[in-house]
Amino acid sequence: MTYSWRSLGVVAAAVVLAVTPMAACGTSTAPAPPAGAEAPADAGGPLPPATVAGIEQIVHDQMRTGAVPGMAVGVWLPGQGQLVRAYGVADVASGAAFAVGDRVRIASITKTFTATATLMLVDRGRLTLDDRLESFVPGVPNGRDITVRQLLNMTSGVYDFTEDPEFSAAFDADPLAPFPVERVLTILRRSTPAFPPGQPGSWQYSDSNYILLGQIIERAAGEPAGPFIEREIVGVLNLPGTSYPTSPEIPPPSASGYLVVPPGAPQRDVTALDPDVAGPAGAMISTVEGLRAWAGALAAGRLLSPAGHAEQTTFVNANLSPTLRTGYGAGLFEINDFVGHNGAIYGFNTAMFQLPRTGATIVVVANRSSNFEGVGLETFLQIAMLLYPDLFSS
Repeated sequence: MTYSWRSLGVVAAAVVLAVTPMAACGTSTAPAPPAGAEAPADAGGPLPPATVAGIEQIVHDQMRTGAVPGMAVGVWLPGQGQLVRAYGVADVASGAAFAVGDRVRIASITKTFTATATLMLVDRGRLTLDDRLESFVPGVPNGRDITVRQLLNMTSGVYDFTEDPEFSAAFDADPLAPFPVERVLTILRRSTPAFPPGQPGSWQYSDSNYILLGQIIERAAGEPAGPFIEREIVGVLNLPGTSYPTSPEIPPPSASGYLVVPPGAPQRDVTALDPDVAGPAGAMISTVEGLRAWAGALAAGRLLSPAGHAEQTTFVNANLSPTLRTGYGAGLFEINDFVGHNGAIYGFNTAMFQLPRTGATIVVVANRSSNFEGVGLETFLQIAMLLYPDLFSS
């Protein structure tokens, strides 16, 4: 679940202004970042001090501006070095330090797993990309015309159930309260689509696409999406700290998650929530290292046939920003050649991107968020612009 793409154009303009002078001069007068601990180096030595200082200024400024209690960042640049470090606190009440091994909710990064699972089933002949939604989930408007491919790349026009007042009120009142998929389907069946499926030039991010893909996976695989993803993706790749939860708690070690909505309201601890609400659109849990490993597997198409990988990385124009090149494939964003996803859910904000041609990987996790904030995406963009200014110069 994430809405942070909605402000992508504003974010891009702001970070260009913030980052370009520092990137150009190659030096930093960064204030000391919040206290943190560095992970053992396992992918090369440390980055140059000036680069570290620039990254840590970005992290420090983002935490201060967003009042984020804790954040962990991983930056891996093949042939140049790495920075893997945590900042601030994982738990406000105890003051426990945020650690790079802490598990967090990764929100809409879950979509990368759901899309990969769908394409794996296509590879196995269990469904096709041209299969119609109506065959799996009857009664959704335009379901006889909506294809699996259009659900994957967000060109289906299906109404986004997270914009429905019934859902918003229920989730805000109690994130632990069940909101079963049948209630989501009821919302979709009564709601007006955003546009006809596959309409040229039309694209809209909608969590509903991935709730529906979860239903398709269950029909095609003969089991729910969660167990399939756990066994066929997480287990096969042995992704550290990564899981598709079935209970509201986050397995230790973990960070607590916080919410301040509306602005000025008391801070709420929203660590525990019902994972079935976000489901295949945003339920999963991981760590910085887990996301690093997954980013590399995604970029290489490790679990897919060449045709499946080509499908996942065929990007339609997402038209998200006047200053960035943005596209969306099968569960993947492309932003100025970086490929990955971001996520926002009550308590946690994340971003995971790789530059395929160099293998450079940037992961950000933070423990304060609503369903629509973008501190993870903003931090990623600033770091990417610092490291690769030429990619963002036009």
